[in-house]
Amino acid sequence: MRFEVTEPYEEQYKNPICFEEGEEVVVCRPDDQFPGWFWCRAATGIEGWVHGSFLASHSGTTTATESYSARELTVAAGDSGNILRQLDGWALVSVGDSAEGWLPLTHIRKSQA
Repeated sequence: MRFEVTEPYEEQYKNPICFEEGEEVVVCRPDDQFPGWFWCRAATGIEGWVHGSFLASHSGTTTATESYSARELTVAAGDSGNILRQLDGWALVSVGDSAEGWLPLTHIRKSQA
């Protein structure tokens, strides 16, 4: 599905949490603003937001059910691309040939183009 950026967004975390399927992840706390998301710590020690669908459980030490990266994109109004996945207020998108990352749904709109 295509989208267009309605307002600029700048990535918030320069070193985002990422992990591979099967790795251990520590769930620290749920997100009050975006239910379904959890602040987690990867085996590398890097922390960040992870959607619960990537985790075997939502508390304590758990296992990643699939590979994940919390990479966000910096975009300008008018940028466009494809929505790859949509989860509780956020969309995993692709912009251009290789830029893939997360954007809040509040900053994009689905388009027909």
